[in-house]
Amino acid sequence: MNSLSRIFRVVMWGVVTGGLLSFVRQWNASQVPKMAHDTLWRGSTGARRLYRDPCCGTYVSPEISLKMEKSGQITHFCSAECRDRYVRSVARAAGA
Repeated sequence: MNSLSRIFRVVMWGVVTGGLLSFVRQWNASQVPKMAHDTLWRGSTGARRLYRDPCCGTYVSPEISLKMEKSGQITHFCSAECRDRYVRSVARAAGA
């Protein structure tokens, strides 16, 4: 009888713990969409396009990138060093 009561207690604790976990998950899931909706849709300006630096491959936003226009096409760079390296490589390729 003693082992049967232990098994019953373990099963009951499992049921209670599972119920509490289920309640916490449901409560958390109901709170997350509200917060995400407030922060994402209220003041969001939408997705921003990132441009890849042709020299090092870093993605950079157009607001902070260094731009170079050549033949009507704008190329975005993450730093002056990458821009200078790109200009040197293009000049070297044109001279070859």
